[in-house]
Amino acid sequence: MSDIQFELKGDALPLDHAWVLYQGLLSIAPWLADEEALGIHPIQGADTGGGEMILNRRTKLVVRSPASRLDDLARLSGHSFTAGGHRFTLGASKIKPLTQHTPLYAHTVSTGSEDEHAFTRDVISQLDSMNINTRFICGRPQKFFDGAKIATGYSLMLHGLPIEHAIRVQQQGLGLHRKLGCGIFIPHKSITAVGAIDSV
Repeated sequence: MSDIQFELKGDALPLDHAWVLYQGLLSIAPWLADEEALGIHPIQGADTGGGEMILNRRTKLVVRSPASRLDDLARLSGHSFTAGGHRFTLGASKIKPLTQHTPLYAHTVSTGSEDEHAFTRDVISQLDSMNINTRFICGRPQKFFDGAKIATGYSLMLHGLPIEHAIRVQQQGLGLHRKLGCGIFIPHKSITAVGAIDSV
């Protein structure tokens, strides 16, 4: 697994953009639906206060992909698609290896449980099944459209990870909806910045 980063040319996206972004990418790469391990990182932008976020010239689209699909993804450079009523073009791409640093952070992890305590139990169970040795901090609830309904996830910080476990959790992800930006972990500088409400 590696991340492939594209320059993204476009002006705005809905704040809750995961589903429309995924649908837009499917229009130029239908095979994305068949890649279970593939994940699409959330896109960062400036909140307009009107339900959208503004993108700037440095905005990137990042896809976490099996090595076998990196060439197929790279060939999407120059392709255009529509998401949330806005048109986007994928620019040059760059492959980035997974980080060997911790702690790790995911903006949203979704297990199917909306209650925080049930979510925490789910996370413990999944980490145990993956043989991941870590402590974690559960942060704020995150609402997103999953294609059928408004679903709930939570931000999650993993800390105290051995490096080999950090690589494993980045490769496999955690929970559901990887193509909607959920369960994708990236390095984070501090365990205090997650807006913590619980620590395990």
